[in-house]
This record gives sequence, structure tokens and C-alpha cells, in this order.
Amino acid sequence: MAVTASAHPLPSPQRAVTRRLAIAVGALFVAGVIAAVSALLGIANQLDEKDVEQNRFYSARALENRITTSKNYITSYAYWTTAYEHLSGPVDTDWAYAEQNMGKTMFTSDGYDGVFVIDRNRTKYSVIRGQMVETDLAEVLQVPAAELLEQALSQPDLTKPIATYSLFEGWPALITAAPIIPNDERPLDELKNTSVLIFVDKLTPTKLRKIGSGYGLTNLTLAPDDSIQSTQPRVPLDSTGYSLIADLQRPGQQLLWSLIPPLGATLIVLMLLTAYFFRHALRSSQYVDNSIEAMQASNLALESANHALEASEERFRAVAEAASDWIWEVDRDLLLTYLSARFSEVTGYPQTLWLGQHIGELLTCDTTPLELWLRKLSEETSSSDLRCTYRDHSGQPRHCRLSARPILHQHNVVGYRGTASDITDEVAAHAQIQHLSMHDALTGLPNRNKLARYLDEALLLKEHAPPLSLLMIDLDNFKPINDSLGHPAGDAVLQEVAVRLRECTREDDIVARLGGDEFIVVLNGMDTHHEIDKFCTRLIGSLHQPVLFEEHPLHIGASIGIALSRRHGYVPSDLIRYADIALYQAKSDGKNTWCYFEAHMSDQIQTRRQMEDDMRHALKHNEFILHYQPRYKVDGKQIVSVEALVRWQHPTKGLLGPDVFIPLAEQTDLIVPLGRWVLREACETALAWPEDVLLSVNLSPAQFAVSDVVEDVREVLVATRFPASRLELEITENVMLNDTDGALTTMNALKELGVRLNMDDFGTGYSSLGYLRAYPFDGIKIDKRFIASISSGTNDRAVVQAIIGLGKAMGLTVTAEGVETEEQLDILGVDQCNEVQGYFMSRPIDKAAFAELLQASRLSPVSSIATRKGRVT
Repeated sequence: MAVTASAHPLPSPQRAVTRRLAIAVGALFVAGVIAAVSALLGIANQLDEKDVEQNRFYSARALENRITTSKNYITSYAYWTTAYEHLSGPVDTDWAYAEQNMGKTMFTSDGYDGVFVIDRNRTKYSVIRGQMVETDLAEVLQVPAAELLEQALSQPDLTKPIATYSLFEGWPALITAAPIIPNDERPLDELKNTSVLIFVDKLTPTKLRKIGSGYGLTNLTLAPDDSIQSTQPRVPLDSTGYSLIADLQRPGQQLLWSLIPPLGATLIVLMLLTAYFFRHALRSSQYVDNSIEAMQASNLALESANHALEASEERFRAVAEAASDWIWEVDRDLLLTYLSARFSEVTGYPQTLWLGQHIGELLTCDTTPLELWLRKLSEETSSSDLRCTYRDHSGQPRHCRLSARPILHQHNVVGYRGTASDITDEVAAHAQIQHLSMHDALTGLPNRNKLARYLDEALLLKEHAPPLSLLMIDLDNFKPINDSLGHPAGDAVLQEVAVRLRECTREDDIVARLGGDEFIVVLNGMDTHHEIDKFCTRLIGSLHQPVLFEEHPLHIGASIGIALSRRHGYVPSDLIRYADIALYQAKSDGKNTWCYFEAHMSDQIQTRRQMEDDMRHALKHNEFILHYQPRYKVDGKQIVSVEALVRWQHPTKGLLGPDVFIPLAEQTDLIVPLGRWVLREACETALAWPEDVLLSVNLSPAQFAVSDVVEDVREVLVATRFPASRLELEITENVMLNDTDGALTTMNALKELGVRLNMDDFGTGYSSLGYLRAYPFDGIKIDKRFIASISSGTNDRAVVQAIIGLGKAMGLTVTAEGVETEEQLDILGVDQCNEVQGYFMSRPIDKAAFAELLQASRLSPVSSIATRKGRVT
């Protein structure tokens, strides 16, 4: 019978089922891979198509914005009575070029490569790259001069300029043309033969890159049409033969290149694992089949086979119940008699090395002896788990969960059998969780939980404990970096700050991060002001050093509030609160400093916080109002501009001036919504004024630091439809002091919107002259402290005369503010100041009163000034 069984083995249904299952799972795996790859390719293609559309759209928007800006700018020059008087007939070159009305600054400040004045006969005036030349327009421009002239003069509305493209000196340029007409009551039909002003804006690579950066375009440039690929989105420039193009980001291809390597590696690993598992299943099924065949082939070895089968079933039952990594068996003396193949894979040891050795030499437990634990199992005859440690083949410590049960033979314990599940990763993860619960994930510093535990232990003995000094640190200028450059830059700054704080402290001290840009330093055994002052000086000096991010230096500062345990108590929460109050006071004192907590600060902080809450309420419920103070020609008769000044109609305190609440608004984020409201309200009101009256609005340095001023101004101009040429923004020198490069970029962007820029309080800073040369200002306002004493025989009049001469030499409008007497007005008239402003002409008044004043000044300027003089005196 045994021979027959060997020659004709029974069929193997287990292996057949396993093969069918392998084929089915493989087919599903392949189908899933094909579906995933198809979906990924579709997504990538959609992303690339969207990138092409956005590239073309924003390129066109960038060019349209350039055209609109140029049209607004040429209108401010062409629609101007003074320009008509000097340019419509013979060109007054002294006025146009020597006095810089249409001279060198059109190139150096405004970026126009060519300025021309033509009529139906000839080119009357030419300025190329800031130099006046005798050149006919046809020599440098592709488009005929007569065609430009006819297009500009044939429009129904001569106040509207035209724009086209042409080759200027062989390179594409934006050509803007407008008839030169007066902005008075003359009929426009009489001006059909007037001269035409032409601005040439050569679209150089530098200009295009700057334009493109505002719309998120990379390498915006021009290229000949015949050199551009058909798939490249373009914006053609009429008949110039050039088109505007920008680099495509190709996010779909980037997505594919970023995902294909890890996905491919993952698929390979899954395929290998699947093949391994099916191979293992086939071997297992073959093992079972062989066992059955052996049992059927030999009746003589039935008892031995049954015993082996029971041992095998029990062994695999233990494996299934414990879900372990490797299986072990020991005899009654705890000598290892069996180790599964998985043992070698996990530990790196060959199985034969440990067989016959005591299990206690392999595994140890630090809570209970392993032998005692196993002997106890024999009494209870039940399974149990024990956490053990061992060292693998490389000597690294590892952890495992040991499961065991006794092996019984005829009711006697003959050994023990169990599993060992490797839990090294689980133990490491638990340790990591414990660490994260007490540490900040970004910086690795202790967090609020560990700080509280540290303070509780350090202050437990109260008066007998070493003195502690708790410093709460808040970073200055961190929010603008985080908002403008994104969270990666902010994270880099926080990580570098953490390193510098640890470098400044000792081993016994603790540095913790509370969240955001707030840190706490606890100095152990240091509580004298002299020691703490030295530490704070060193700490702020360290934080003032620039932080490099992507090769760009980022500048921050720090404000510090200090609480001392022996002076302010031994309750951790109180010390943190006191340090927070002192920090608030330090930031109010001007930032980049430190302040010790004093009892009276609580009331001051409460008062300031109440004022801040009141301001937030006032913004929501429209409690702010605007007053308007006019600015006159130096004769004091003609209103040329109006300055909008904010007031607060407080429900209980009455009308409050800006000196009461503006400083607090600048120290908080409230200056941003307040500044936007002032600009919008002023523009909406000024729409009802005559078109020759400018609107002047002050910008706070804090707005430059925490807000996108250019976008704020642009949104208000678009929403209110207020002409940008009638808006003047007043800026103090502090804006340039805080961020020289950033302020210049912002001001140039504001000028591109078409607004005017005025330097306020000129003469009070050390670098005003340098700023006038470097920044695109249109005018300056002499500080009222100089005006107050010009009639007293001091040197202030000489200073005022020098400022007026300087301003005129640079082509700027000079305004004297704070004029309060007729004598001051007369002196300024003699010194040929351009404009004046002050209580002598008019105090700031509300909207209705200013409307009456404006109407009276237009009807009878002489009687209006006489009335004002009588009221002031």
C-alpha cells in the first residue's frame, strides 16, 4: 500500500486553490495599477492645460495693466492748461526740459524711453532716454507719425489717450499718445489741430520681468513670432512681429516626476511581497499535502504521525493566537529546543547558535525573572505575555513581547512553547509620543506642558528654592516675514531663534516655546537687575543678527517681559501672567527692549486693552469720521488740495484727535482696517469736488510693515472709481528708515498706479535729502516747527529758504504746513513757497463745512480769505 501511494500520489486541491487565488489577485493588482496610472496621467494633463490658460491670461492682464497705467499717466500731463500754454504753439524748452516738467525725470524716474510733441507738420520736441535731441519721430518709430496724430485727434473725446505697439529703435515698445488740451472751460471742438504728446515705453527685459513678478509670471519676455513654439501661450503685439511669452510651470510634469519614482518603488515592493506570500502559501499547502500523504502511506507510523500532527497544529494555533514574529520552544530545563526560521531574520543569529542554550541567556526582563515567570505558568496552565529585551546580531538593543504556555504530556509539564513579537518600533514610537507631549515639534524646545512641570518642581520649596527669573520673549517683525514669504520662512526663523536662545543660556536654564513667536526663558539662580540686564542685552543682540533664508537675510527683533520669583511670588501661572503684562509694556515702549513687571502695569494694560476693544467696536459701528483741512496756493486764495484727517466720535469721551488713538492702532493690527477705511471714505467724498482739487491722505509706517499698501490703494481706486492722478499719499521718513529697499519697491509700485507721493514733516530727519534723491516723491511738506519761528529772527527762515530752493531745483512742489499768522504767509510768499496749509487759512473741518468753504472760495476768493482771517483772529 505504501508503494502504491508513493507511485500514484493523491491530487493536491490545496495547491490548486492557491494557484487560482494567486492568478485572480494578480489580475486585480494589474488592473488597479493600470487605473491608477491612467488617472495620474489625466490629472497631470489637466494641470498642464490649466497652467497654459493661466499663463496666457496673466500675461495679457500684465500688459493691460501697463497700458492703463501709461494712459493715466499721460493724461495727467496732456490734459493740463499749463502744458497747453507751453507746448501747443512753439515749444517752451526751458519749461519742458530745463524745469524738468517733461525732461530727464521722465526717463530716470518714470521709465519712459521717449517723449515727443508733434503736430501735423513736424516733430516739435524730442527727448530720448532723458536727453533732448533734434530727431524726427519717424526716424526712431515704425508707426507713421501722421497715423498716430490722426488717431489721437479723431476721437470724440480728446481727453482719452490712445495706445498702440510699434518698434522703437528696432525693439517693441508701448506707444501712448494724447492731444495736449487745457483742463478749463474751452470747447474741445476748437482744439482739433492741437499738438499731440507721445510717450514711448520700450518693453525691455528688465521692465517685463518686473511686470511679470507682480502676476506670478516667470521670465516674462518678448520673442519673435517665428521663433515661438506652437504649444507656447503668447500675447501678440499687433504688427511688431513679436509676442509676449512667459515660462510655463508645467505642474503636471512636476507632479509626474515627483510621484513616479516613489510609486514605482512601492509597486515593486508590493509585487515582491505578493510573490513572497504566495510562495509561502504554496509551500505551506505542499507541506500539508505531504503530511496527509505520509499519514495515508504508513499505518505503522500512525501514532508517531498523529503526535507530530498534534504538535504542529498546536504550534500553529499558538502562532495564530499570538500573531508573533518568531516561535520558540524550551524543555523542562528551559533549554531552547526549537526556533522558527523567522528568528534568524529578526535577530540576525543562525538558529543553531542558540539551540540547547538557556532561554534566559537570550532574553531578559527588568521587572521579573524570566524563569520565575515561566514556572508560574505551569501552576496556572494559561498563557501570558511578558515584555523582554535582547541584543541582535549587530549588538543593538531590541524589545519583544513574549507569549508562552506550558507543553503538557500526560498531564505533566515537559516544556514551554510560545512566540516573540518584535515591538522595538512600538516602544520607540511610544517614547517619541512621550517626547512630543513635552516638546515643541518644530523647534525641539520644551513646550508649555514641560515648562509647567519644571516650574512646579523648581518652585515647590518656595522661599527655600533657588531664585528664578522668567523672561517672556515675543519676536518683532515676525508676522510680516511669515505673511509675505510664507510658513517655510517663518519656520526657518523660529528654528534659528531656538538655537540662539539655547546658545545664550546655561545648562541649568530652560528655554520653552509657548506657540507662535512667543518663547520663555527661565534663568535659574539669577535675579539681580544687573545680571538680567546684561543677559537681555546679549540676547537681543544675538536675535538682531540676520537670519539667512534661501540666501536672503531676514531681520527680526525681540521684546522681553520679566517676572522674578522672589519678588512676584512662587505661583507659576502668576509669574507667566506678570511676564506677559511686562512684555506688553515693553512692546508699547517701542519694542526691541525689556521691561520688569511692576504692580501698576496691570491697570495700565487694562486701560490700553479697553481702548483697543473700543477701537474694534468703533470700526464695526462707524464711529470714525473724517475732517478736511485745505491746502492753498501761497497767496492764500485758491484751494489746490485737501488733507483728510481722521477723528473718533467716542460715545462717552466725545471727539478724540488722532494723537489719542493712532499710536495704539499702529502697535496693533487695527491700523490696517482703519487706514483702508480712511482712504475709501476720503475718495468717495472727494468725487463730489472739482477735478482740479487733489485729495491728500496720510499713510502710517505701520501700514507699510504689516499690509500690502499697493494692493490696498489699488482696490480702493477701482472700487470708488476715483482718478489716481487726483490722489496724493503723504509718507513720513520713518517708512524709509524701517525698510529702505522694501519702501523703494513699494513707492515705485504706487507711482505705477498713477498717484502722487508727498514727503511729510520734511527736515525733521537726518537723511531726508538722500531720500529725495533716491525715492520718487512729487512734493515735500516743510515741518511746522520751522514755520512757527520764521518771523522771530532765528535761523529757521534760512532753513525754510534752503528747503524751498532745494525742492524747486528737484522739480518738487513745496508746501509749508502750520501757517498760523498773516506775517508767516507773507514771508512764505516772498520766499516763493508753492503752497501753504494751516489754521490761518482754515482749521480741519467736517465734510459739510468744507463743501461750503470750497463753494465760497470758488465764488469769491477775496471775500473767502477775509472771512477766514476774521474768524481765526
